[in-house]
Parts: sequence; C-alpha cells; structure tokens
Amino acid sequence: MEEDYQFYKPKKMEDYGLLYNVMDAAFNDEDVASIVRRFVEKHPGMTQGDYFMVKHGEKAVAGLVLIPQRWSIDGVELKVAEMGCVGTDPAYRRKRLQYILNEKFDEYARENGYDLCVLAGIPYFYRQFGYQYAVELDYLSTVDVEKLPRDSKLTTRSFEPQDIQAAQRLLDETQRKYMVHSVRTDEIWRMQEETRTYGADPFKGNVILEGNQMIAYIRWWAEPKEKTLVIKELALKDRAQSREIAGIIRAEAEKQGLNKILSKLSYEDAFSKYLIELGADKDKIYAWQVKILNPRGFLEKLGPVLERRLKDSEFKGLSKELRMNFWKYAISLKFEDGKLVSVEEVTEAKRVLGMNPYASIQLFLGYRSREELEYMYPDFYIRGGNQRLIDVLFPRSPGYIHYCY
Repeated sequence: MEEDYQFYKPKKMEDYGLLYNVMDAAFNDEDVASIVRRFVEKHPGMTQGDYFMVKHGEKAVAGLVLIPQRWSIDGVELKVAEMGCVGTDPAYRRKRLQYILNEKFDEYARENGYDLCVLAGIPYFYRQFGYQYAVELDYLSTVDVEKLPRDSKLTTRSFEPQDIQAAQRLLDETQRKYMVHSVRTDEIWRMQEETRTYGADPFKGNVILEGNQMIAYIRWWAEPKEKTLVIKELALKDRAQSREIAGIIRAEAEKQGLNKILSKLSYEDAFSKYLIELGADKDKIYAWQVKILNPRGFLEKLGPVLERRLKDSEFKGLSKELRMNFWKYAISLKFEDGKLVSVEEVTEAKRVLGMNPYASIQLFLGYRSREELEYMYPDFYIRGGNQRLIDVLFPRSPGYIHYCY
C-alpha cells in the first residue's frame, strides 16, 4: 500500500461517519449508507471488527462490511461471512484498494473461525479472489394478477412480533427441502421486524389465517411505477393452501392498483410451483459466490453429513481412503465402518479424484452434480470406479438462502 493510504477499522462511533461518506461517494444513485447505518445501529451480532476501510489521509476512500450469518448444510451449521456494501470512491478506483480489503477480510474471517466467505455481488469480478458461484440466488417469476383466483376463504392481518415463533416453524418446514439454507435467529427476526427491511429492501409483513390459526406468512412490497406486487418471502403450512393464499395476494394487489405479481421465491418452493402452473414466466437465476477458507476443516465439519449419506446408501459400512487431488494441494478422507475417522492434508495423491478446487465448491454445496462438473471442466474427473460413491457423498440438491439481515 502506498504511504498515503492506510487500512482502518472504526475505533469510536464518529468513525462510522467515514464509512457512510465513502458509501455515499461510491453509490451516488443508491442509499447504501443507510444499509450500513442499519447494521451499525441495529444488527445484534456485528462489532467494530466487521467494518473495513482504506483511508487516504483522514478520508475513507474504500470500504466493505462483513455480515455474519449461519448457514446449514444438511443439518451441519457453518459460520458464514458475507462480504457486503463493497465500494470505492470513484476518484480512487483502479488503485487496487479492494484487493487490500479482500486480503484483510479473509485474514479476519480465518482468525474468527468462519467456514465460508460469500457474496451476492456483481458478475465475474470476484473470481480473482477465489469465489465461485455455488448456491442459487435471485429467483424471479412473474404472473399477471388476473391469472390468480379472485376469492379466498382465508383472512389476513399485519405481522406482529408475537407471530415470530409460529412463523419460524413455517420457515423451518420450508427450508427442509433445501440442502443449503440459512439459519435465522430470533434476534434477526426482531431486527427485520423493527426495521421492516429484508436484505437491503423494505417490506410489509402479513399473517394469513384459517380461522384463528396461522397457516402462512408473507413479506411483500408494492412497486407502483411497475404496477407490481413483489413477494419477497412466503412460508406456508400446506401446498394445498396455495390457491387460497393466491386469492389473498390478488386482493392486496388490486387494492394497491397493481396488475403484476413478481415472486422472488425459489422455483422449488411450493407457492412458486403453483404460480408457474398458472403460467408465471421464469427468469434465469443468479447465484451466491462462495469461497471455502479451509477445505480440510470444511470437509471435516461435513463428517456427520457424509456418514449419514453413506448409511442411507449401498455404501453403508464403507471402509476406504479417498485421496482428493486439488492440484495445488491434496486431502485424504479416511472412512472406517462408515465413519469418517480422519481428514488430512497429504503430499501425494494419484490422478484418480481430480478435484478442480473451484469446481469442487459447487460439488460440495450441491450446486452441480459430479456428472455436470466432469462435462464442464477437463480438470475435474472421477476415476477408479468411484463415480457412484462421489454421487452419494455429494449429491446435486438445490439450496436457498432466506435473508438473515
């Protein structure tokens, strides 16, 4: 770093003003400073260590934020560091300041026991920092309001803090279909309800009732200019109730003078499938970009998942060593009687399991199958009759992250 530049983290409340200023300069057409301010003032788990800046003299000229989360892979929780609000003052771009911040971000994440670094940022740029697309993101399906049923036997009211526990049970049920999903705490629920913000966007929340029982909740927002009601999150008790819920949504849209429904729910979601059956148009989805900080430690944490998958397959009771050649390093997974007894870095691995390290992120998180990756990457291949075993250990399965801030 040149002499006039220094890496900096907030030491007192006044220092956050420097970060707000650089966000205003970097995103002059978006109010990103308000998002950062919400983290500073409202997020229950963020500390001064989660805010990163580069200063030029007394002025902050680049910054980013670490947003702590928990993600689950088939029941194993991982500590996740999302990189968000990444910006550089236009007058200071192309000076590699974000390279400095990325190095500091990774260093801090390792020191604080994070398993994954993730981001939902712009295309391609972050590949240079080791990120790979690996979990589904930004589903969009659109349908005309007139295609939804007009009537409903259900009723609705505003979501209240006392509804959180029942809503969490509905969310838990929804998330069971996703191999990779987020873990939302009660504190995060309360922060979202207090700020009425979901991710970076505002929302309104409603409970949907059958009699006095909550059978669904919805988080939505109206976009009058686009004449669109946006569904941001919806969890329901039973897919059979989709039609009645759609009637509630149509009534709200017509009340707001809107003629389109835009759903951001996963295409695997029960209500999304109902909308698609009604003729909703689907857009191509984007993806979370993911980096595994410590591949050996990551695979070790997945031990209970791998053992459960073996137990439920023809490989029950497996005793075998798998040496994965990641080309720059190699890792041995040793199983005895179906138990993962060791995960070690080794100095030698034959060219049996050729595990392109970036493609392997997609395999481990269920984003791509072994067959797909072998087709896409010449330096990813499975030999020695291990194809079916790798399919069992690392199956293709969709993921979905419900926002945790």
